[in-house]
Amino acid sequence: MKKVLVSGGSGFIGKVLVKKLLANGRKVLVVDNLSSSSTDGLPEESENFFFIKGDIGQFLNDIKGNKEFIFDEIYHLASPVGPVGVLNYKGKIAYTIINHLYAAAQAAIEMGAKLCEISTSEVYGKNPIFDQPEDIDKIVPSNYTVRLEYGVAKLAGEVMLSNMAKANPDFKYIVIRPFNIIGPQQNKDLGFVVPRFITQALANEPMTVYGDGTSKRTFTDVRDISEAIILLMSADFNNRAFNIGNPNNIITIGELARKIKYLTNSSSEIVFVDPKELHGKDFEEAWNKIPNIDRIKSLIGWEPQISLNSSLVDAIKEAKGE
Repeated sequence: MKKVLVSGGSGFIGKVLVKKLLANGRKVLVVDNLSSSSTDGLPEESENFFFIKGDIGQFLNDIKGNKEFIFDEIYHLASPVGPVGVLNYKGKIAYTIINHLYAAAQAAIEMGAKLCEISTSEVYGKNPIFDQPEDIDKIVPSNYTVRLEYGVAKLAGEVMLSNMAKANPDFKYIVIRPFNIIGPQQNKDLGFVVPRFITQALANEPMTVYGDGTSKRTFTDVRDISEAIILLMSADFNNRAFNIGNPNNIITIGELARKIKYLTNSSSEIVFVDPKELHGKDFEEAWNKIPNIDRIKSLIGWEPQISLNSSLVDAIKEAKGE
């Protein structure tokens, strides 16, 4: 039975991933400081599942050299997240992301574990290409926002992993670049648009669309990305990045608001607002984010299975307590 460490495992993606890992016969330890999540929805502790509240960097330092803590796989999800959530870490995001990833990579090298780093689609920056393949140039804008600190830190982490693998030939890792993951139990307070719209619609409150609502996203169900992560960790295609998204689910934010209003039978008014008036001058909206997923499709045959409607219906049911 493989022993697995999941940092940030009590987060939105982490909880679904942990359940899938357990179902696939792994023994799982989650380490999470619960700064933006809770243990609600995690499995109960058992002989195959354990939870430790704490900082992943400190944990990895504490277990260094301890043979009781040897893992076959490390899934590194711990990170500041969300367009609003990252604002609380301005000036600290890069330090936190790089240091925690370095600690996870060093532990993987010392243990002989394979590492999965959850990066972000934000690494593509201001590249105007419509569907973005993994190897296109990353274009960094001159406006140094808090959101850019997050995206550039994740990109620097990817570069660091590449060079660590060159210095340590036995080191194996994969990088996952998620594109707008959605599903039940996503935290609306971090700035994610789907749970925010659902909460507003169910309360018949104004649904606040940022800007003119024309920016495009490809929302991807959390169950799809979790399946892709596990398949890639089991495959032998290492030391490269993979886009995980659902190009079939492309939609503008304005259309998304109208769809959620319809699915919830809401009387909410859809209003267009300047997000800086709500969240302050440091808030920055993302560019269009459309993934090219040819790499993962060609290498392991993975394609997303869950439609946008199905994801939204499930999230709405969970929000209503059904």
